Amino acid sequence: MSGPSAQAACQRAHGRADGHGHPGAIATTVNEIGGTAQLTGVVVQAGQIYGGIHHHATQELPPPRQLPRVSPHFTDRRDAALALDAARRDGASLAVISGLAGVGKTALATRWLANTAPEDEAQLHADLGGPPGRVAPEVVLPQWLRSLGIDRTPPGLRELAGLWRSVTARRAVTVLLDNAADPDQVRPLLPAGAKSMTVVTSRRLLWELAIDGAALLPLGPLTPSAAIALLTRFTGEGRIAAEPAAAARLARGCAFLPLPLVLAGARLKARPTRTLAAAADALVHPHHEDPARIAIATALTESYTGLETKAQYVYRSLGLMPVDAVDSHMVAAVCQLERAEAERLLEALAEEQVLEPCDSAPGRTVRYRAGAAVREHARTLAAEHDDPVAREGTARRLCLWLLANATQAQQRLTPAQATLRRTLPALVDAPVDFDDDLGAMAWLEAHENDLLGVLEAAVAAGSDEIAWQLVDAFWPLFLRRHPYVLWIKAHEIGLDAARRVGNSAAVRQMLLSGAIGLNAAGRLPEAIDWYTQARDAAQADGDVRDEGQALLGLGACHHQSGRPEGAKRDLTKAVTLWTSCGYRRGTALAAVLLGEIALTAGEPRRALDQLADAHAVLLDVDDPYDAARALALHGQARALLGDLTEGIAELESALQVFAAAGSTRWRARTLEMLGSAHRRGGDETTAQDCYRHAADLVSVILPAEAERLRQLE
Repeated sequence: MSGPSAQAACQRAHGRADGHGHPGAIATTVNEIGGTAQLTGVVVQAGQIYGGIHHHATQELPPPRQLPRVSPHFTDRRDAALALDAARRDGASLAVISGLAGVGKTALATRWLANTAPEDEAQLHADLGGPPGRVAPEVVLPQWLRSLGIDRTPPGLRELAGLWRSVTARRAVTVLLDNAADPDQVRPLLPAGAKSMTVVTSRRLLWELAIDGAALLPLGPLTPSAAIALLTRFTGEGRIAAEPAAAARLARGCAFLPLPLVLAGARLKARPTRTLAAAADALVHPHHEDPARIAIATALTESYTGLETKAQYVYRSLGLMPVDAVDSHMVAAVCQLERAEAERLLEALAEEQVLEPCDSAPGRTVRYRAGAAVREHARTLAAEHDDPVAREGTARRLCLWLLANATQAQQRLTPAQATLRRTLPALVDAPVDFDDDLGAMAWLEAHENDLLGVLEAAVAAGSDEIAWQLVDAFWPLFLRRHPYVLWIKAHEIGLDAARRVGNSAAVRQMLLSGAIGLNAAGRLPEAIDWYTQARDAAQADGDVRDEGQALLGLGACHHQSGRPEGAKRDLTKAVTLWTSCGYRRGTALAAVLLGEIALTAGEPRRALDQLADAHAVLLDVDDPYDAARALALHGQARALLGDLTEGIAELESALQVFAAAGSTRWRARTLEMLGSAHRRGGDETTAQDCYRHAADLVSVILPAEAERLRQLE
């Protein structure tokens, strides 16, 4: 307002002041603005004003944009982003991304929020410090409220949280909370409006926030291919292509974690002449201060230091347990804990993301897997905190626990082969995790990948007696699943251990059961050598039963080599020996092989009687598995003689036994016999199905055999 009209308005509004600042006499006072005034900005209308008028103009604040910069090296995570999309579509306004430090939680959160947050929405961020430097909600809320234009905030958390909820009740905001330590730190910071979106990152699962409607997204390491792609962003495709094996080793050495991969990649980019092999070597060098190695150790140490004392002990013990996965039974025995306590501590480690739950069958004990980086870190901490005697005790208790449970599985599944007596010391937690044959077999399969590592640990600890007994106890797995590489390697370790302790019975056992694996794997010369050593040792020790077992094996080798006369000679000797000592099961096993030789020679009628007698004896001595072998061959003989109905029925009956036992090789053999029987009867469709199924069964363990079976289709 300016000019005469403004002056008149001021005079009417305020009266006239003399030179000394005293108001003059006024007949009337009018509080109005009139004339041709143009109003912009702030206008003050008042009756009387004494002193000057000061106005500090404020500008309207733009919506805050506090989200961290999206990483330029962000790679993959498509499945995780899709999971966040799905959660948002389903109405979730809160998501928790959890994982180890350096796994890329914040990178994923910022990338996803940058792609999904509306342009005109306030975007707020706070680093909550994690457990070591926990930032209180009452520190964060005033900062956020000021960014939204509220300068004066109440002092207490309750009042702050109430004001925050009021401000966000009808206003959509996007919030990223990094490094949350616990749910109580998060809840006061959640916006009130349903249109808002909050993403929380944490090393812990923070499963308690599911009560608040949170979608939980545990984030693991990158896939190997994604890890290589991340390295390629720094090195270029040429260096990766020139050293593909070294690139894979480098990615593995970085534990497939984005942060160490970025550090390793940046260092390679800065050193164009450095080879990827040198970078990979630096990661595993114990005294090399490599940034990527330091990043991995720092991340894991942060998780470790936040654990309670007992959980730290279990964590360190993981580094001393050369197993594929752990469960509460194992940890209770090895760490000398009650079962419930072990289960609680494993859950705590899983919440810290240092353990990952494995897929477990319904009703089975949950198993947890630790990555290679976690195991190395745990092993380093064990060396720092636990004395050698304590570490050796941990390894020994693991070996004994595995042996105790495998022994019970063997006694349940193959009692006829459990011939060597064992004396096991009492364990803290010896109850097994199975109560039927399927459960026992599943337990052995679950620990198949543990056997070699535990054997090596037993040998290193000087526990040779435990080593050979472990090999013997896993016999049902070798017999029915045919893991030939493991079978042979384990028996080589067991044989050496038995020889070191001078246990002649154990030496013969290792030679005999190891030779069976060599024979089944097609390594006949080595199998014959082992059987011959077993025969000679049995003769020297005067053990008729083991001598007959060696002769049975030699007979099988001769049969497979196309030398039926040599096979019959050895089998006849075995029957004579076993008859003299009353070993009926042995004579029946020899009869099964003699029947098979007769079938190969085209003499099915002669095979019938031998196989029928063997079947009856094996059932009588409680050996249903080998009885099924006799029955399958008997069914084949009947089919060859034209009795297709009875022959097929016997083959199908035997097949059920092998399927229940989980026997790969004999299921395939029986299916081939069934295919031949159905083809003989004119049912070509069923015959082809049998051959195809048989080929699928042995495709992994015996590829050449699978190809032969497919040729029969």
